[in-house]
Parts: sequence; structure tokens; C-alpha cells
Amino acid sequence: MADKRNIKDRYKGWVDELIREDLEANYFPFAVLMEHLIGDFNIGTIVRTANAMGAERVYYCGKRKWDRRGAVGTHNYTTVEHLIDLDHVAAAANNHNYTMVGLEATEGARSLYGFEWPKKPLIIVGEEGRGLSDEMLDKCEYIVEIPQYGSVRSLNAATAAGIAMYDFVHKWQQTAIENVNDRLNET
Repeated sequence: MADKRNIKDRYKGWVDELIREDLEANYFPFAVLMEHLIGDFNIGTIVRTANAMGAERVYYCGKRKWDRRGAVGTHNYTTVEHLIDLDHVAAAANNHNYTMVGLEATEGARSLYGFEWPKKPLIIVGEEGRGLSDEMLDKCEYIVEIPQYGSVRSLNAATAAGIAMYDFVHKWQQTAIENVNDRLNET
């Protein structure tokens, strides 16, 4: 039996399979990939945030085992897949029609503020300090940075991933509302 401490009231008493089915029926069209994250807390937090934001799935490329306590049971309801190398990352992106979007504070990166997300992004975050590998950056169709105003060079990996996921879901919902309003105005 899965850990039920962090489940919305509407899911209390449901069996795990039914929770997964309900979540799958309401996913937003995006996934998250972690490249070489070392900290179990960051991995667990990204899995937990991906569940909260309705991600289709989470991938991690790097170490295979991680302490799942940071995910607070959400790994039982969110598909988490290990990919062994960049070729497998590219294959997963192609198989699910994801557009690879790297989060990296680097020259030439687009600001998240005005960024128009592709229809089905794979949001990719790297380990703090190292960031995304050059090979991963080369595979990304877009590189996006989160504007910062303090003295630190980069955000915590899980924090950056959470901001990007929220931004995608918010903009996706806004676009959906605008499309409905446009159709209503046409009639």
C-alpha cells in the first residue's frame, strides 16, 4: 500500500490504480527530465512538483537509485523512468513527441517571461553548479533561463524546475481559455 499522507482529500480511500488512472486522464502535455541530479531531495522534490503540476511523466538520466522519501509518496502516482544515456533521452522525447527545452542560465538563452512554450515540452534541468551538459544543450530545441535579480548565479534545481512547470501550466491554461473565448466570439 502506498503512502497516503500527502493525497488530496478527493483521493482518500481510493486504491492506487484508480488514483493513477484519474491523474492520467487529466495530465498536462509536458514531462520533466533531470540530468545527473545528485541530491535525493532535489529528485524527490521534482517528482513531487511534477505530480502537483500534472506532468505526464518524469525522467532521470544519471544515478539509478534515489531516496524516495522526498517525493512523499507521489512517485506511486507519477510515472518515473530512468534513462541510461542521452541516446535514450532523445528516443524517449521522439517516442512521446516532446520538444526538448533546457533550463540553463547561459548566453543566448531565452527569458522565461516571454517564452512561448511548444505544444508538448520536455523540461530539462541539470545539477546545480554543473548545469546541463554540453551534449544535452546541443539536443535541446530551446534553452530558457529564469531571470534572477540577486547575487546568486543559479537557482536550486528543484526550484527552477518548479518555476518552469508552473509557468508552462499557467500559460497552457491561459491559451486554452483564450481559445474558448475566441470560439464563443465567432458564434
